[in-house]
Amino acid sequence: MEQSTKPRDGRIMLHVCISVPDTQINHHEDALLFVNTKITQEQKAGWCHVWHWNGEIGQHAAHCVCCNGQGSLSSFLLARAQESVLGRCVSYRSVWIICRNNEAERVQKRLQKEGFLNSFYKFVA
Repeated sequence: MEQSTKPRDGRIMLHVCISVPDTQINHHEDALLFVNTKITQEQKAGWCHVWHWNGEIGQHAAHCVCCNGQGSLSSFLLARAQESVLGRCVSYRSVWIICRNNEAERVQKRLQKEGFLNSFYKFVA
């Protein structure tokens, strides 16, 4: 996986993948988000932020009430972006979302449907 630079429009790069990127790359400006997966001490090293989110990945439309509760993944990402914008945490240029193999595609599709999330984050293929 290639490291990418922050877009000129100021949005944070968002990568959805099934494994932690190569540790040879300097990630001191990147955040790591584990979705329904376990974190090892080795995986935490060298990252600006390491987060863990455990919950259900919504199946319905982006505006669905049952999929957009306070505990949703998109709400979690929006809260992290808000903290960064307000200077309440160290700013970061990208988030690497690590999912189980069978959830990665669903996570990406689900998050891409979130219009407001796209104001803060830019998805990387």
